[in-house]
Amino acid sequence: MKKLGWYLMSVLPLLVMLAVQVVVAVVMMAGWMIIAGPERGLEVYTENSIIVVLWMHLLLLMITGPWYYFYVVRRQQKRNISFAGKFTGKSFGFTVMLALGAQFLIGLLLTVWQLAAPEMIEAYNQMMEESGIAGFTLPSIIATVILAPIGEEIICRGLTIEYLKKAGARFWAINVIQALFFGIAHMNLVQGTYAFLLGLVCGYLTLRYHSILAGITVHFVFNAYGTFVSPALNLLFGPEPSPAVEIVYYVAAVAAGFGLFLGGLKLVKRDLEEKEESCAPATEAA
Repeated sequence: MKKLGWYLMSVLPLLVMLAVQVVVAVVMMAGWMIIAGPERGLEVYTENSIIVVLWMHLLLLMITGPWYYFYVVRRQQKRNISFAGKFTGKSFGFTVMLALGAQFLIGLLLTVWQLAAPEMIEAYNQMMEESGIAGFTLPSIIATVILAPIGEEIICRGLTIEYLKKAGARFWAINVIQALFFGIAHMNLVQGTYAFLLGLVCGYLTLRYHSILAGITVHFVFNAYGTFVSPALNLLFGPEPSPAVEIVYYVAAVAAGFGLFLGGLKLVKRDLEEKEESCAPATEAA
């Protein structure tokens, strides 16, 4: 019965996140409709969607930040557990490498999806454009590159993982459940699917390094790539590159994706093995 209670608690951070999204959206829409009238207020709300997203992330961080600090960080401090865990500067480099590989591979997944169901990807791209998330603006950068990697990692790789540990869940059960919650939080099939895959990577690294910093790093690199690198590539190749250019790009992306991801994963495993060996008690020679 106690385990069931902890499993139920693991859902609470997700519910708080969804509730914050709804409350901020309703309050800001109602405010603009009161000030500018129903029709114009709805237009203002749509035009300023990224501001709504920004306030969602700010409020979420204001709620979950102290929650995570007092429930997880303070308790770790009392047990002399480092916040960084096994995550070091060298670990950061390996994690960035793995994150870039994941970005390429998930990008290829979306390309295949577009070929199979173009209308679904078109609707997703339109939603991203209308929300302002894909825009290169200061509010978008703050919301998606800075706040989202911190707030969403606190929810899924911080609080959710800690509650699942309390429930006695095994490593892969914890990782799959928290990644599933991460996908659900994005509330659309396309974004939710690649968020689930990204969540598996973030969760694996957070659990292995015993630090949320690993998940934040992957999340930051993934979002920063979409914000800064993807628009630069669109400018370089143009909105509709020739078939030859597309083929070269996708072949290079496949090679880079698998190379960076598998290479980063191998280096992460070696890094963790070295840390475990250095922490193991020395044995006296016979």
